[in-house]
Amino acid sequence: MRPLSSNLLWSEGAVIIGLDAVAGKIGQAVAQRAAKAWLDKQRKAGERRSSLAELAAAELSTARQRDKLAHLVEGISHQVGDQLEPLLVAKFSALPENELNAALDAVTIALGDTDLSDRAILDVDADPDELARRIRQHTPTDAGLSESAHRLYDLALDQACRYLVQVVRQLPAFQPRALAEVLSRATAQAAQLDEVLSRLPRTSLRAPQGTDNDDEFTAEYLRYVTNNLDRLELLGLSMRNRPKLALTVAYLSLTVSEEQNRHRKDAVDAGRWFGAVEADRAGTRTRVEAALTDRTLVRGDAGSGKTTLLDWLAVTAARGAFSDQLREWNGHVPLPIRLRRYADAQLPRPEQFLDHAASWLVGVMPAGWVHRCLRSGRALVLVDGVDEVRPNKRHQVREWLHELGTTFPEVKIVVTSRPAAADERWLTAQGFTSVLLEQMSPADVMIFLDRWHEAARNADALPCPVDALPAAQRRLVSQLDSREHLRALAANPLLCAMLCALNLGRTAQLPHNRIELYQSALTMLLELRDAEREVSGLLGAAEKSVLLRDLAWRLTMANRSQLPTAKVREHVGRKVRSMPNTTAEPAAIVTHLLERSGVIREPVPGQVDFVHRTFQEYLAAAEAIQDNQIETLISHAHLDSWWETVVMACGHAQRSQVGELITGILDAADAATGRRARRLRLLAAACLETVTDVQAEVNDRLDEVIRERLVPPRHVRETRSLASIGPRVLHYLPTSLSGMSNAAARATVRTVALTASPEAMARLAMYAADPRFEVQDELAMAWKYFDPERYARDVLADAPLIDGLIEVSSKRMIKHLSTLKNLRSTTVWLPNEEPQTSLDILSGVHNLRHLRMQLDGDIDVSPLEAHPKLETVALFQANRFANLDTLAGLPTLSYLNLRQLSPHQELKFLNLLGELKDLSLGDLASTIDTTPFEGLQSLENLSIELWPTEIDPRVLGNLGQLRRVRLAWQTSPEVLPRFAAALPTLAELVLVGKITADLTPVKKLTSLNHLIVIGPHWGATVDLRPLAGMSIRLELYRDSSYDGVDELGPDVLIKWR
Repeated sequence: MRPLSSNLLWSEGAVIIGLDAVAGKIGQAVAQRAAKAWLDKQRKAGERRSSLAELAAAELSTARQRDKLAHLVEGISHQVGDQLEPLLVAKFSALPENELNAALDAVTIALGDTDLSDRAILDVDADPDELARRIRQHTPTDAGLSESAHRLYDLALDQACRYLVQVVRQLPAFQPRALAEVLSRATAQAAQLDEVLSRLPRTSLRAPQGTDNDDEFTAEYLRYVTNNLDRLELLGLSMRNRPKLALTVAYLSLTVSEEQNRHRKDAVDAGRWFGAVEADRAGTRTRVEAALTDRTLVRGDAGSGKTTLLDWLAVTAARGAFSDQLREWNGHVPLPIRLRRYADAQLPRPEQFLDHAASWLVGVMPAGWVHRCLRSGRALVLVDGVDEVRPNKRHQVREWLHELGTTFPEVKIVVTSRPAAADERWLTAQGFTSVLLEQMSPADVMIFLDRWHEAARNADALPCPVDALPAAQRRLVSQLDSREHLRALAANPLLCAMLCALNLGRTAQLPHNRIELYQSALTMLLELRDAEREVSGLLGAAEKSVLLRDLAWRLTMANRSQLPTAKVREHVGRKVRSMPNTTAEPAAIVTHLLERSGVIREPVPGQVDFVHRTFQEYLAAAEAIQDNQIETLISHAHLDSWWETVVMACGHAQRSQVGELITGILDAADAATGRRARRLRLLAAACLETVTDVQAEVNDRLDEVIRERLVPPRHVRETRSLASIGPRVLHYLPTSLSGMSNAAARATVRTVALTASPEAMARLAMYAADPRFEVQDELAMAWKYFDPERYARDVLADAPLIDGLIEVSSKRMIKHLSTLKNLRSTTVWLPNEEPQTSLDILSGVHNLRHLRMQLDGDIDVSPLEAHPKLETVALFQANRFANLDTLAGLPTLSYLNLRQLSPHQELKFLNLLGELKDLSLGDLASTIDTTPFEGLQSLENLSIELWPTEIDPRVLGNLGQLRRVRLAWQTSPEVLPRFAAALPTLAELVLVGKITADLTPVKKLTSLNHLIVIGPHWGATVDLRPLAGMSIRLELYRDSSYDGVDELGPDVLIKWR
């Protein structure tokens, strides 16, 4: 038997390896401190500084007794260590050894200074959390600890205090004469302690009741989110008979304009090696999923799909079904938050985040669960509706988002707002990028119709037989083809969905404008559905309309979009006093409206809102006109939250009221200055969308204001307001862009394009000869809004394009490329919604230089031989590629990106591509022959998703031009050292994803001048300290977690993205 002192003590600076050792050492510290406290109980204060060995020697007369004490303490040590180890492994397996030691030393020092006398234990009511707090006050410790090491310190100290209190309470009161008897029962004592400790929850500061139930609750919560948010309501049908469509079936990926130069998730995917093909410019359009970063503000007009996008993100995250650019978001826990719920309340704290998405589960949520999700980096916070918060409270939302992001730096956040409530820079200081949802193109509308009707086929109830759906869809498509005004409405997702819903129950013509569309929808909701089903109602359609208008107006006047149900009953009670033929009780009326109107709902128990804010705005506008509240509309016209209400009020108003309203707005603009004046004039112009009759003098004044003050538009921000006027706006815009600034020219072209009318195509043809980049860029992007054949013939046929380059974003355009006379270079970038099963679609395309396509299935690449001018090829998501040797028929090919779902099994085709400069491949099979790499003597850049541990990278060492390597998801610590040894002259290195390797081998890259490290986004941390002292440019990303940034030294120049 070893002596007690050596068995229980270790040197203060000892080096330990592994979390099992950390758990063991903390167990020893707990055991020794408890035993020492036990022996200390009857000693004088001055004698309590003795070591445990000295105390044992003084109190125990025989070596056998001292051995028994040693066994007891060692048993406690093992018991504590066994309980603690799984918790440490789960959370800190990637922490470097030096940080483990630092955290362990801090815990040991803190425990060593702890008073565990009876009085001290009683003073804290035997509460381990209070004991831990007192230790922190008495022994502050985080000096010198990294953030990760400090988290380990917090967890270990909290757990140690729980074990200490239990051990001290279990040991009997110390009596020297009874010590031998106590030690004779050491085995039983140890067994009793083992049982007590095993029942202790694995707790911490952020898990006061432990985490044992976290996994079970998380699974239940994700199921709840999936079941409750995976639905898309058929607006335009009554609430009781409204089928719930599967959101994940009907969802359409929308296009956005990226409003700031910023990092895209796929930027390093293509490595920026596309050059001009992947131009990083403001205003670039892309699919919303590709544009989302870890902090994104999504802006969009009413009904543009903002809430639907957040619901889709929530459901897809809950299912772990993200792909492509968002695949790294799998494993995240969605936390949807509707800001409308907090119009008159404090913004939610983390423990309130489930109130919207899963209020029924809040009662069984483990304490601190949301905090742990946020802290771990596994949370996806989805904040909807900045515009639904009163303007004077929006700064609080911004501060709340700032605090959320700084408190939990690894959390992902997506925020939505209408553009007027938050400009593109509103959250820039908080690290957010901004994107603007675009209206749907004709191709998008067709996909939307397909998805909508496919989802409707699986609905539980429909207003028509299921087998009538194809005919209904054909009828709607026919009307869209023949009626320009319907095409303009269908470009908005909300209005398109309403057209689909109304079309199911109609055989006649659909509405002509959105005022008529809303009225038709409300007529169906409030009257026709119940009449068709012979359902007798508590209220008639007129009474329902009066009550809903009143409620909408009250909400709008209060700058709210939601009210407590009790308040709604109060408002209804007051209103029915002026309705002599309505005798029902207010509570019954509210219940009836909720059940039968399809216009209002209870999104959560006890709260009422309109099913879409557009209905509130439409009905509030109707009430304002009914009550002749023109002055009120004018006094609120400068507020962004009133824009749509004012515009629709003009559609409800009589001639004199329209004149009074527009005159009042223009007078207010004349009295204002700067942006406020211009905004009011833009609002007056936007009112023309809904005006059918107005006094001639008012029309003339507005006409003059538009001509003299508003056109040409100064910036693309103004284009939507002007385009909402419709084709009439073309009368105000010049037929030539000469003399305009580049920004005004771009905005003018976009304004014309957004009207999407036949007249617009003729006007764009007048602009087509202008060679400026901004003009040609807008003309190319406008192609998707028009008939592709006519647009190619009438607008683009003689256009100079951008140095002869055109980018095609839909397969509908491809067959018309031959019409473009100045086409010298074509880029085909087809969206994920148009995956191709064959490259034959490119047949007939001339001068194809750049190709990027999303594919599906096994793909034969031999059709590319017909395009010998190809310089860059990027093909994604095929199961596998076949006939790759035919790429030898592309003599100018310099960039090749092949991403297949299965690992590449052979590389023989590379023997034929000796002129490649840039190569990007997916995973390599562990048995692959890499000798073909030796022939790539012109290769400068190489990207590999997963390089197998079994493959030696020395084969790359003979590539004399290779200067840049990108490695992704290299979980093996062996790969990086091998690459560093094989490529000592590498100038640039990109590391992406989970990086478990020590970065020390990077120092062997003596020619390295640029290092990019993009860590994972769910909590793992990359240790940068091995890079200290190097002279390099280091590029880091704010959505990743790093340690040692402040220790790198002055020669490491850091750029944050």
